[in-house]
Amino acid sequence: MFWTKCIVFSIIFTGFVNSEKFAYVSVLSSNDFLLPAQVLAHRLKMLNDSIPYIIIVTQDINNDSISALQNQGVQIQHDLKIDTPYLKTHRARKYQYTKIRLWQMTEFDVIAHLDLDVLPLENISSIFHCGDFCASFRHSDMFNSGVFVLKPNIEVFKDMEKHVQSMISYDGGDQGFLNTYFSDLKYSGMFNEYNLTRRCENDKMSRLSAAFNYDIGMYYLNGGRFLVEPKIIHYTMGPTKPWFWWTYPVFDLNHYWFTARLELDSEIGDNYLINCLRLVTFNVLFIAGFYAQKKVLEFIAADNMINENPSKFEKLAFCHFIYLFIIWFNFQITPNYAYPIPTWIFFSSNVAWMTTILISTYTQIRFGNQPSIFLFAGCILLINLSHLMFYVTAAINPYFGKRALFGIAYLIIQHFIVSSYIRRFLIEKTRGKHVRYHRIPISRLE
Repeated sequence: MFWTKCIVFSIIFTGFVNSEKFAYVSVLSSNDFLLPAQVLAHRLKMLNDSIPYIIIVTQDINNDSISALQNQGVQIQHDLKIDTPYLKTHRARKYQYTKIRLWQMTEFDVIAHLDLDVLPLENISSIFHCGDFCASFRHSDMFNSGVFVLKPNIEVFKDMEKHVQSMISYDGGDQGFLNTYFSDLKYSGMFNEYNLTRRCENDKMSRLSAAFNYDIGMYYLNGGRFLVEPKIIHYTMGPTKPWFWWTYPVFDLNHYWFTARLELDSEIGDNYLINCLRLVTFNVLFIAGFYAQKKVLEFIAADNMINENPSKFEKLAFCHFIYLFIIWFNFQITPNYAYPIPTWIFFSSNVAWMTTILISTYTQIRFGNQPSIFLFAGCILLINLSHLMFYVTAAINPYFGKRALFGIAYLIIQHFIVSSYIRRFLIEKTRGKHVRYHRIPISRLE
């Protein structure tokens, strides 16, 4: 009798599956995630444009972001953010319960939720047939809420709302809440996309293969190898999101996302060359402005120039501090979402020119003299070549572990080499020059 019911259900299921209404849905609560939302929208449309993509936008999203998404054909649904009850200790934007609003969307039969930091590599529409609720377990008995499938149900939504304040969330966000609410999911069977007829009406929930939610952390911990062939890559490691230029070329999985971004830019008419020219223009204007500030500073400090031997501690502290400050400062001003290679060039050029200009200002004020143009050129060349060597070496190395170790070693060694060059050639040689005339502060003549 049981198997008869299964067969009947399977026939009904396969006969009417095409009439069901499916949708991909994401939640956007920060304008900083506009670019990944656009890339995801483009990729979903490219893989299967018959399934609508809906983004729930909260009150934090501006009209420009909404217009950009609508121009891509994304359906926008406005809704209020549901804050976490752990708000006192979890103030980061990611800690919220807004995802439970998906159970309100009863105009659809099945919804596949996708976080904005995922990238489908192929058509993933088969997951709409997995059950009432499906998610992927990756590291423990807790599933990840970056990708999950649900059947909207207003009664379930009301019940969730009722338990928001009382139900435990191990991470303070929606993932912990959903894990508590669907705690029995770990006892469910694995969804088999290649044999949908095996589903039975008693199978309310299913576990999804890690292929549908492949954590990049597992790839890198496994030495840069996939444990299963991914259908969806999930960029879970916060500081290494693929839209950040500095993650290239160390994190090689980011190239999948960057390829999708180039496809998006081609679709919306965002020209690669024009974006590069913008960076070049910004670079030239920035260096010119910084040089002008140097001249102003030298003019203001003209009456306070001192010509004496600085201590060894002063020279060491200044060399190391000034270079660290320049690196930090340029990370702040460099556009985060710009193309990787042009941005690396922009960053390296700015660091090189800022270093020489600041050292020139220091030696002029401290010694009344400046390094020769050849020493300046050597410093600029050293910094740019060291960055180029890092990028090329990391790009051609196929092993993530070696790339990561090389990156760490590079940061340390490059810092000490550049700092030593500054102290030995730009400061020591300048201080050692014979200066026939020195500018004496007026206060000393009185």
